[in-house]
Order: sequence, then C-alpha cells, then structure tokens
Amino acid sequence: MRPFDYYKPKDFQEAIALLSQEGKKTFPVAGATDLIPMARDERWLPDIVVDIKALPGLRELKLIDEGLYVGAAMTMNEIAASPLVKSTWDVLAQGASSVGHNQVRNRATVGGNIATSSPAADTPPSLLVLEAIVVVRGPEGERRIPITEFFLGPRRNALKKGEIIVGLILPTPPEGAVGSYHRISRRHGADLAIVGVAVLAYPKAEGFGWRVALGAVAPTPIRVPQAEATLSAAPGKPDEAVISQAIQEAVAASRPIDDIRATAKYRREMIATLMRKAIEDVLEKL
Repeated sequence: MRPFDYYKPKDFQEAIALLSQEGKKTFPVAGATDLIPMARDERWLPDIVVDIKALPGLRELKLIDEGLYVGAAMTMNEIAASPLVKSTWDVLAQGASSVGHNQVRNRATVGGNIATSSPAADTPPSLLVLEAIVVVRGPEGERRIPITEFFLGPRRNALKKGEIIVGLILPTPPEGAVGSYHRISRRHGADLAIVGVAVLAYPKAEGFGWRVALGAVAPTPIRVPQAEATLSAAPGKPDEAVISQAIQEAVAASRPIDDIRATAKYRREMIATLMRKAIEDVLEKL
C-alpha cells in the first residue's frame, strides 16, 4: 500500500478544505470497507484520506417533513435493524442487510456504498425505488441530488471535488407501499451482487403503482420505466401475462456484461428469476 496522509477534521469546514486541495488525490472515509482493499491493491492511490465519520449529523436517523433522513455514516447493520427504517422504508433495510457479511455491515456505511458507485452495490436499487435524494456539502455549500442523477458510470458519480455526502432524504412512500429486494451472488452474504432487483408497489385509484430498479446489469443501477408502466397499467394486481411482459421489458432495458462473476446471458436469466420473486413477494403483502 502506498503511504498517504490521514486527517480527522473537527468540522465540515476543515474537512472540505482538506478534500479540496488541488493536485492531490483526496478521499473521504467513514467505514473504509472500500478504501482499504482498493488502496492495498493500489487501484486507488490516495494522497490524503479524510476521516469524516465523526462530523456532526452524519450518524443521524430521524423523521423530517419530507420523510426520513439517514445520515451518511449510518452503518448497514444499523439501517437493517432500525425499526424506523423497517416501518415504512423496509426495502432499504433489505438492501442494507444484503451487503457483505456481518463484520462488513458493522463498518460499511450507506454514504460509502453509494459514493463508491459500484454498479453492483446493494443499496442503490432500493434507494432508486424509494426515490431518494442525496444531500451533499462542499466548497459551494449544500446541494441535493436526486438519486436518479447521482450515478454517472462504473465508480463515477455527480460529486464534485471537495464534496461530502452528508445524508439521504427518503420521501415518505405512498400509503400502503410494500417493497422487496432480491439479489444473487457467487458466495452467499460475502460477495458482490451478480444481479440485484428492487420492487416497490402501492395502492392507487385503479390498481397499483409500481417501481422497479436493477443493480449489476448496467454501467449504473437503473430504474425500469417500461416495466413500471406495464405493471401499473394493470386493473388491479397484475396477472401472469402482465408480469411476464414487465420482466421481458426489464431484461431488454439491461446492459449486462461478461465478467469473472457471471456471463451476460446468466445475468439476464437472473433478472427474470429475481424480478418474479420480488413481484410475488410484494403481491403477497399488498
């Protein structure tokens, strides 16, 4: 591992100043579950590492007017076990509980999970169907980024130099909403997702509204509006023909690749399998 300078700032002003240094590769860190292996393998070459986990508000979990505020330094196990999260935003708890193994979940944070911007990360599909908003703070002040605009490509996102993810706003879903997250990996509970599928549905005037998101099958996690429209157009609960059509549309919207973990063909097959499981799981609870 190449040596780097480590800082633990006392406030946001100091942290942002450290991360904004020109000519330096700077990395904020909270759980370090991504930074340590990437720096060890010299895939990331930081000059400066800024420990942000103790900054004010980054470990808050609270109800706000818009819905639920989740501090960026909340760990996966804290989110997965939270009665508040599970009460209304349970699909995020399901995604958080799928990350790595227990030791990893004790350190991995929700902010880090999205900042790393791996297409195979487990929380982004859930955050997409919850229509989350990413709250960031940087040299130009605070701004909010819809989760649909945050991911730009494999390990690329909308953060500017010096910006820190401080939290997520999860709008309150429509009344009666039910969500489900399913994923498959090579090793249960200890590997990146080969495919991840999040589904959320809620009652509306005629039938149900649906949201569908996929992970690990495109350069970024994606929503699937075609499949959502097909499911939402059904008068009442979708029947087998409607579900099959929506699954076909989700597979068509994906852009999987062949890699060491799976082939593109296998990923397409798993989209169909996991999306059906997620839809059936939701239908049982509606």
